[in-house]
Amino acid sequence: MKNIVLRGHHLLCTRLFIGNGYDEEFAVRMGEVVTKMELDNFSDGNKYEKTDMITLVCKSDYVCEKCPNRVEERGCKLGDKDVLQKDRLVLKYLGLEENKSYTLDEIKGIVRNIKREQFEEICGDCRWYKAGYCSYENL
Repeated sequence: MKNIVLRGHHLLCTRLFIGNGYDEEFAVRMGEVVTKMELDNFSDGNKYEKTDMITLVCKSDYVCEKCPNRVEERGCKLGDKDVLQKDRLVLKYLGLEENKSYTLDEIKGIVRNIKREQFEEICGDCRWYKAGYCSYENL
């Protein structure tokens, strides 16, 4: 069984990813995760083994490993407070638990339960949202 560790807010990011990122290495990693989750919003053309399980965390995850803003194991040089709040809100609004594993089908089915107001609260100050790369309608 293949498992990916993802932070809470990345559940939304993976659904809305269209190929852009902080840099190419980060975008490639996000594309890999989206492809492994078999989401229909993006495909990088590579063949990866589908993941079966997602373990949710409120800390640095598999995607963060390739972020240019990551500061080793300490977190993000842009600050951690805001991103941790996003993680916690996603889990709260979706009724999911930190450090728990879910099947890919469970995750795919529940993410669309985010309400517009919740999405705006979580993503309203995100640089990717402000740049127009993602929207509630595309969840």
